[in-house]
Amino acid sequence: MNSKEPKIDDELFLCKKAAWLYYVAKLNQNQIAEKIGLSKMRIHRLIALAEKNGFVKTYVEGDFERTSKYENILKEKYKIKFCEVIPNDLESDNPINMLGAAGGRFIMSQINNNIYEFGIGTGSTMSAVAKWLPKINKKIDFISLNGSLTRNNAVQTQSVISQIANKTNGQCYATGIPLITESVEQKKMIENINYVKEILIRGNKTKIKILSVGGLDDSSLNVRSKIFSQKSITNLKSSGAVGEVGGNFFNIDGKIISNEETTKILSADYSFFKKAKTVLIAGGKNKTLQLKSVLKSAYFSGLITDSNTADKLI
Repeated sequence: MNSKEPKIDDELFLCKKAAWLYYVAKLNQNQIAEKIGLSKMRIHRLIALAEKNGFVKTYVEGDFERTSKYENILKEKYKIKFCEVIPNDLESDNPINMLGAAGGRFIMSQINNNIYEFGIGTGSTMSAVAKWLPKINKKIDFISLNGSLTRNNAVQTQSVISQIANKTNGQCYATGIPLITESVEQKKMIENINYVKEILIRGNKTKIKILSVGGLDDSSLNVRSKIFSQKSITNLKSSGAVGEVGGNFFNIDGKIISNEETTKILSADYSFFKKAKTVLIAGGKNKTLQLKSVLKSAYFSGLITDSNTADKLI
């Protein structure tokens, strides 16, 4: 059963993983349901689907022994509590759809644990999460963690937070502010607007935060969207900036970058990352150094990535 349809690919991935956890890892269906974030009934159906499609033989098809090993190594190396590694699609080196599906499942698993409020970042990967998140007939609120407007006042990649909030009966709390301002004074003025202040404070207090990882290479959204001027990019690079999360830049050793440019960025308050379950979703051929730089900071408690990237991170 082969398909290039992302939703079918994700269902095949899930049925193989569920079967591997059941037959090889020897977990019961309740344990698998808790680990993957799905109902026990769904797990039962997924295992049956794996059997029906011939994935269960004297072994279970899929690279889950390797991904399970990666998950354990990454948790130990970067001192994170949660890690999911998605096997790469052999036909594509861009794992964004499968990462988006995994991100959607993670949000659903937290909702099943009675979490009804999430802090949300921006970026292409987060847009993929929004696409994969199913309709939820519950009041789930999503709060923006940082600015997202570009220098010409366009919203970066359409409002990710509104895409996600449209899947629920909850509210979308977007600041509608730029990621970087013209001056420190302008930044302070924006931060002191009452509704902006209220949203940023509420975002800081969220117990679950989900963000993607960016950078300053030519393929990154930060550069392609022209959200930063060339001068800002040059200044950030000269200070050693490699990875970026919620508007915060990190050097290769995981240290926060602080220079003239960062004082003008309306970024997420990184001091609150450790106080929450803060999960990064990122992968692909250009993400390795960016991920290494932010994971070394020890500010983050979880990671969802692909197997090719995981191999380079360990």
